[in-house]
Amino acid sequence: MTRQSFKPIVEPRQPIRSEFRGLEQLAWLMDRAIKIPGTNITVGLDALLGLLPIGGDVLTGLIQAGIVLVAMLHYRVPRAVATRMVANVLLDTALGAIPFVGDAFDVVFKANTRNLKLLQQAQAQHSKHPEVTTWRSVAVLAFLGFALLGMFALLIIGLVTVVAWLFHRPIV
Repeated sequence: MTRQSFKPIVEPRQPIRSEFRGLEQLAWLMDRAIKIPGTNITVGLDALLGLLPIGGDVLTGLIQAGIVLVAMLHYRVPRAVATRMVANVLLDTALGAIPFVGDAFDVVFKANTRNLKLLQQAQAQHSKHPEVTTWRSVAVLAFLGFALLGMFALLIIGLVTVVAWLFHRPIV
């Protein structure tokens, strides 16, 4: 029995199946919508929103979690693929939150495109060997969404606390 690898294939570009068109457009918008003039480097809303100091990466993490949720519920990806997709979201959100380093990482990593490639590979494999996801996997993703919302709330609370502290400290 051969073991199937679910690593994303970045090149060569495969034709888009009509069932993935909406997710492909969202991944394109988040990862590759804008080409930097004079280079072959593309960026999307993920990298641009990541420049926002408070919550930009959390917001893009929620969008990425939504893509993974659609993959789990609508396309019924296997648990191993869903785990890889969630790991991509967590890695992109966690490292993307680091100033400057995270912005460069967002330009290079392109988590949405990687997750779409994983979904396409899983669907190709699924046509050969059907496998369904469990509700436990959906619960893990729901927890991820709540964790990202909690991170966003903590960022807002921290910002309000720092601003309040700045206004109440004596000016020397």
